[in-house]
Amino acid sequence: MSAIVTPALERKPQPEPLRPFRVGAGGFLLLGTGHLALAAATALGDPTPQQQASSAAMRESSVTLLGLERSTLDIVEGMSLAMALFVIACGLLCLTAVRHAPALVERRTAFGWIPLTGSLVGLAISLLLLPMPPIVVLTVTSCAFALSLRGATP
Repeated sequence: MSAIVTPALERKPQPEPLRPFRVGAGGFLLLGTGHLALAAATALGDPTPQQQASSAAMRESSVTLLGLERSTLDIVEGMSLAMALFVIACGLLCLTAVRHAPALVERRTAFGWIPLTGSLVGLAISLLLLPMPPIVVLTVTSCAFALSLRGATP
């Protein structure tokens, strides 16, 4: 008769925090590049009459801040494109950290909490104001960053 003896204090292996962190970073890249692709497709496509009327109304409305006058359309489009680029930069920064400084992710540091917080806040805003694609992507990124933190050592 053979029996396998296991130590009573044997620990279960802890989930690897790097893999879910990479998933979250990839979600940021997908969200930013998808947004830029949609903006390009919209700019190249034929606008509907409703889109033309909305754009015309936003062109007529302007804001002057610190001596610069911009139409509401310019502000909305500029903020949208800038935010897409910042989300891409965040995703690239996260992937770079995983590759060159994995301890930032393997330990429970602010570096792990910051993308989770940004993802959760982005998800809340998306739930209130945006269509399904960012809601889905930010749900995945939030779960991935949370799993990464759960698997990280304190």
